[in-house]
Amino acid sequence: MLLDVTPLTLGLETLGGVMTPLIQKNTTVPNTKAEVFSTAGDNQTQVEIHIMQGERPLARDNKSLGRFTLDGIPPAPRGVPQIEVSFDLDA
Repeated sequence: MLLDVTPLTLGLETLGGVMTPLIQKNTTVPNTKAEVFSTAGDNQTQVEIHIMQGERPLARDNKSLGRFTLDGIPPAPRGVPQIEVSFDLDA
């Protein structure tokens, strides 16, 4: 049986320029993975979501697939807002 797999890890750039994996390479497709993130600063009302592909621990050493800004986060102490990021892969 031949299965489709993702050839490289998919993840996000997080605090400190680190690549945080969500879907590991060689994961079968279709697949869905969700993870909850939070803010790094007090009263932060927006975050940048930077989607990456690659195997390196630093985001800058991987391929950028896209980025967007999520606005409208209610002001709160850092770590309190719950931001669910979900990757949904299909063939």
